[in-house]
Amino acid sequence: MASDTNATGTGKKIHWVPLESSPEAMNKMVHRLGVDKSVGFSDVWGLDDELLAMVAQPVHALIFLFPSLDDFKAGRKQQAESSSNKVSPNVWFMRQTIGNACGTMAIIHALANTRKTVPISGSLAEFFDKTKNLSPVERAAELEKNEPIARSHSQSAVEGQTAAPEAESD
Repeated sequence: MASDTNATGTGKKIHWVPLESSPEAMNKMVHRLGVDKSVGFSDVWGLDDELLAMVAQPVHALIFLFPSLDDFKAGRKQQAESSSNKVSPNVWFMRQTIGNACGTMAIIHALANTRKTVPISGSLAEFFDKTKNLSPVERAAELEKNEPIARSHSQSAVEGQTAAPEAESD
């Protein structure tokens, strides 16, 4: 979920065109950024044995897609405020400060946390190396300035099967 201002503190809200939630769009993006072509995203159509058998192996990460409605956001905020759970220092995490970039954020989180098993080079590896010792907010500021990731996202967002909405759309 994006904040009202960006991570660099300039107050200007950054929006990207939403990335289509399809494996094809996601794969185009990550392969442009340096993820090995032997690795890719695929749909999981269900959790029964027959449908799970259709998923390419091995599975390194899962991305769950669901609508983030106002009731859900309010419930999550309340739950987070009352929780004593802490994020493990072994989990790579960053804040989302770019509007409509939730798909790209999910991809970046999945790949950052599977770097030991997923071959990544190029622009994405450079981003991970540069941000490995930064805070989640500092990582977000670096993403806001990262031209290769923004360019790859932009190219992939307009290559989907459906017409891409405007960047500022909700």
